Amino acid sequence: YIIYNETLISADTVSDFIIRSLNHIKIPTKSNITNKINNFKYKYIYTYEDICYYLNSGFTIILLDKNNYLALETRRDLSRGVAVPTTENATRGPLDSFTENIETNIGLIKRRIKSNDLWIKPYRIGKYTNTSISLLYVSSITKPSLLEKVDKILKRINIDGVISAGIIRNLIDVESKNVFPNIISTEKPHTAVKYLLEGHIIILVDNDPFVLVLPVSLNDYFLSGDDDYNRSPNITVTRIIRYITFAITILTPGIYIAVTTYNQEILPTPLLIGIAAQRENVPFSTFVEAIIMSLSFEILRESDLKNPSFASSALSIVGALILGEAAVSAGIVSPIMIIVIAITSISSLTFVEPEFINALRIYRLLFMIGATILGVHGLLLVLIFMLINLSSYELLNLPYLSPFSPTIYSKLKDSIIK
Repeated sequence: YIIYNETLISADTVSDFIIRSLNHIKIPTKSNITNKINNFKYKYIYTYEDICYYLNSGFTIILLDKNNYLALETRRDLSRGVAVPTTENATRGPLDSFTENIETNIGLIKRRIKSNDLWIKPYRIGKYTNTSISLLYVSSITKPSLLEKVDKILKRINIDGVISAGIIRNLIDVESKNVFPNIISTEKPHTAVKYLLEGHIIILVDNDPFVLVLPVSLNDYFLSGDDDYNRSPNITVTRIIRYITFAITILTPGIYIAVTTYNQEILPTPLLIGIAAQRENVPFSTFVEAIIMSLSFEILRESDLKNPSFASSALSIVGALILGEAAVSAGIVSPIMIIVIAITSISSLTFVEPEFINALRIYRLLFMIGATILGVHGLLLVLIFMLINLSSYELLNLPYLSPFSPTIYSKLKDSIIK
């Protein structure tokens, strides 16, 4: 007997090669079949569970006798080809990206690392989905203790289904009191290989074009693939700018609230008079004003992400120009607040990792609350809390603030100063 899943296999392949070949076999023994059908990837299987797995993976099953079956790969190509990255834009560098096919993704990595030290550990996770997952590492570079811990975590996962890499990410990076992410997801093979050569572990999930890199530190979110194409002094200046934008993103609204609410003596008198004149007709406090504008921008950002690309630019212009101008004319917010939120929002666009951006939102709100309650002293208290929280956070024994705290001198040469 022959069984197959019609939606997953190539009907022409089954008809023209398998059935036609079997029609010429007089005695259908195992050796006769494998010798006659010799242009297929095949595997002997012996259990009902294996039949279900290979049947739903695009294989055709030949039932030879009881507990003796032959699986022939006849899967239809349902995946898209290698395309240009859509979320990680780069001015220079390779322009290929991962796809939903895990074998294609492994090939993109092997194409760059031509060494027998690139090892792959396969897993099948999910009671109903039976999703193929691969753990990749360079055996001569990656620490055995790190590999052992990740292997134990993956083997311990018991879940109904894995439909994306995000599910594995959340199960590895257990819920903690830190909102900053400790696992990077990337769609660029170039980036994945770079981390592999630094001793990190890569996790690939079938049907997901994003791979997981773990563990990483805060400094990794300030690095870019473009850095390899520029001279060290230029990259150093660029990374300093990225850290400045990080500070601007989380601190600017809080500083504005502090200096206009509690610590007016910090500002020059002409500037203070100008701000007071602009806020004369605004009915809300500075904190409420900042919340309104920040919320408006975040709603605008979310609508930009969810709408088609041809409509998002038009929405941005409408939201930024018309909405902002109308809010100032109506006396809801002051012009200086529009400038503060605009600077903050533009600075946050430096980062592309969604979870990292969400963490910036939360800490920006905490700094605003601290400034509203205690002014500059509130900002300092929230800053101390943030540093304590980040310095005590680690995943798989990697401190989140490394290589700065604790200081790892060998890695400082590729941190802020390259």
